[in-house]
Amino acid sequence: MVNISDLSNDLLVKIMLLIPTKVAVSTSLLSKRWGSVWKLIPKLDYDDTYNASASEFIGNLYTHETLVVLRLMKVTVDDVPSTTCFRSLKTLSLLDVFFTSDKTVERLLCCCPILETLVVDRWGGNNVKTFVICVPSLQSLKIRYRVGGYHDPKNDHGFVINAPSLKYLDTVDHFSGFYSLVNMPEQLDAEIHVRHCDSETLLGCLTSSKKLSLCLKPQMGSYPEGDFDQLVSLDLCVMCSLDWLNLMLSRSPKLRALRLYQSRERGGSCRNSRNVRTKWEQPSSVPECLLVSLKTVEWILYKGTQEEKDVVKYLLENGNFIKTMSIGFSSVSTLEERNKIQLEFESMPRSSRRCQLSFT
Repeated sequence: MVNISDLSNDLLVKIMLLIPTKVAVSTSLLSKRWGSVWKLIPKLDYDDTYNASASEFIGNLYTHETLVVLRLMKVTVDDVPSTTCFRSLKTLSLLDVFFTSDKTVERLLCCCPILETLVVDRWGGNNVKTFVICVPSLQSLKIRYRVGGYHDPKNDHGFVINAPSLKYLDTVDHFSGFYSLVNMPEQLDAEIHVRHCDSETLLGCLTSSKKLSLCLKPQMGSYPEGDFDQLVSLDLCVMCSLDWLNLMLSRSPKLRALRLYQSRERGGSCRNSRNVRTKWEQPSSVPECLLVSLKTVEWILYKGTQEEKDVVKYLLENGNFIKTMSIGFSSVSTLEERNKIQLEFESMPRSSRRCQLSFT
């Protein structure tokens, strides 16, 4: 019979990948050979939900230079040695990880020279006020910062993001008071759902985006500088951000696809709808994108309010190259209401002869 310790490192790593991380790490106690084998595992998923301290695991961890994927959950990180270097790490998930200071976050991310994907999921407040993400190699960033119920903003809590290689940004934040986006690249795809942050300043950092999905605090009177001259696809939450529509249309000369939705379809309610939104008003001049580029319009969970009808009518009357206008009715709409709305739309004048209406 072959002793398990006689197996090759490759086989032992495959075995460790089939068992929980805590068990794999505990094999380091067996012998010096096992102590080095677990460090060859390219992917670690560590959940410390039921353990008061993970200091022993974290101290092994800082010497793991071949790690490619790391997922930490409910772990406390209180110090990062200066010798730490995750030289192979490409994917990092920090799920409800408690950092003892702002500097601890910065130090950990500085140890990841080729990091490409980062997931940050925070719940409520902790010792970190300014969560700095300065990662030149980062390509995908997903942030979730949530609290239960409705809370006033923590104006001294927020994120500073410096990621010049970023291609995709997805953030849902109900807590932060500020976002600072530095060196944002061209043609960024971004999904922004924030409750308290300065919408104008945030949008001003995203003018080079190619695709945007926005659920923002309503306008407060000022406007972001610059045009969205790379933007080709725009999603807007109609519960809070419909009053951004005119601005975004007027500043997006290459826009081809417009999608209007209610954020409840994404598994939650719009957190900004508590704010008073001004009534949509027809712009004084027709935006360039309606005259030359906009081709598809989709409205998800359409209710049939007068404001919604006014928007649809305006788009049909002025969209010279719209090919499809898709209307998805709200579940509260009756069959009679849907038929009435459909007849109204079909009788509306259309600037584009090729425009086809569809209803679901």
